[in-house]
Amino acid sequence: MIFDKTSITSALLPRVRELWLSSDDGFPEFLPSVSEEQKRYNEAWITASIDRISRHRKALLSHKEAAGSLSLANFLLNEPILGIRDAMTKESLNAFQASMKSFLQKARDFAPELPVEGMGQALRNFIVYSIFREQNGLSKDCPSSIFGYSMLYPFTDNFLDDPGRTAQEKQHYNLLIHHKICGLSITPLSVHEEKTARLLDGIAAMYPSAESVSAYGDGSGEDIRLGLLLMLEAQETSQKQTDVSLPLTRQNIMDISIYKGGLSVLIDRYFINHSMTENDLFFYFGFGFLLQLCDDLQDIGEDKKSGSRTLFSSCDTPEETAAGTSRLFSYTKALFESCPGENPAFRKFLLKSCNHLILTSAAGSGAWFDETYLKGLEEFLPVSLPFLEEEKKKLSEAAAEDGNQALAMLDEFLTFG
Repeated sequence: MIFDKTSITSALLPRVRELWLSSDDGFPEFLPSVSEEQKRYNEAWITASIDRISRHRKALLSHKEAAGSLSLANFLLNEPILGIRDAMTKESLNAFQASMKSFLQKARDFAPELPVEGMGQALRNFIVYSIFREQNGLSKDCPSSIFGYSMLYPFTDNFLDDPGRTAQEKQHYNLLIHHKICGLSITPLSVHEEKTARLLDGIAAMYPSAESVSAYGDGSGEDIRLGLLLMLEAQETSQKQTDVSLPLTRQNIMDISIYKGGLSVLIDRYFINHSMTENDLFFYFGFGFLLQLCDDLQDIGEDKKSGSRTLFSSCDTPEETAAGTSRLFSYTKALFESCPGENPAFRKFLLKSCNHLILTSAAGSGAWFDETYLKGLEEFLPVSLPFLEEEKKKLSEAAAEDGNQALAMLDEFLTFG
């Protein structure tokens, strides 16, 4: 059983914790620098690409026939920053675009009421799953299991984070999910609860299957149910981070983050139905912690405002925040070195992408850093800090617009793109 709680808490979690604590918090000199000339080239490419997307967006919303198609595969093959063309073929990128489009179409059909932020949250989870399929040399797809799991995130988060919901409603919702996973009878009290149950049905429909039994054995159905129950428990435990009446040590905060982030990504990996070694378990669990830390790094200001205690929002000084960020770079390097994997080219691309994610997350939370540290990181950024700040401002202004327009554009893309 992969989702044995004792094994996870007594072996995987301590191993990830030890890797984090043993990672160097000195400035990440090992990162590759980007020349000023390359930065200017990258900025020009980004500006031109955004302009092209904007023109395509306007065409979609006003003159459908004039919009034509905008190929994600061609876009990724030509981007100069991450170099995905060195890790994936055009055929593979076309397949990725098709599977992503299939996912988005299913999402719009299933939950037209879901706001654009929720769509983005679900899509990010699906992309992580697709990355794992590529890393393991598997074809692209969009089964009901990963659709259900990806959509559960915005469905549960939107409900549990809604201040308009009573504690009793939230308790009933969590209990409904728990009973549904366990195969017990349930009584949904709303359309939202009924749809949540259907998402869980989509997961159950794929486990067990011939593919899951081949990868994980006869107990694959029970195993994934255990994983989902552990994930539900992890989400409930993470609520302690926002309850200021509960004392939490730094290790408490760390372990909550490792457990929740690690489980989330380990379930993503499970859904590709490909056997895992002990090193695989460690890498994917540790990768989940990495992604959780990137989110926390990006959300420092928001978390401090809401009182949510993370490893980054609980830092008291810019020096502490910088040390944590440097440690994250070192942890990422060590994690990838510990499990080289079967696809070196794609693993190299994934590592580069993670470093860029950390860099842009730190730049986005620049107010919590010393200016000297940020200027030091600028050497490794693919663009200049002023350019990044300007683009962030534009994105914030765009996000402040009516989200229905973004959804209308998405519907047009799905129909004509």
